[in-house]
Amino acid sequence: AWCTLTVEAQRGDENSMFELYRRALRLRREHPALGDGRLAWLPAPAGALAFAREPGFACLVNISGGPVAPPAGSELLISSGPLSSDGRVPADTAAWFSV
Repeated sequence: AWCTLTVEAQRGDENSMFELYRRALRLRREHPALGDGRLAWLPAPAGALAFAREPGFACLVNISGGPVAPPAGSELLISSGPLSSDGRVPADTAAWFSV
């Protein structure tokens, strides 16, 4: 079963952990808010963590038991799993947003 976790098996699979990390690293290099700078904690329900960085970036990590709404007016950049049909971040999911 480990053979499905190799780079060769995951390369090109849009839903693989390998490709998720490649997209995250690319965004980190390209997004101006992901260099040096201060972060501001955002309000979040129990079991969730949210912060923003200027210019125009927010992160939401949801380890609660239910879905959490993303920051108002935000647009999804990347997430560790699909958002719910109403755009909320499901439990056990992390997401980066443009704000």
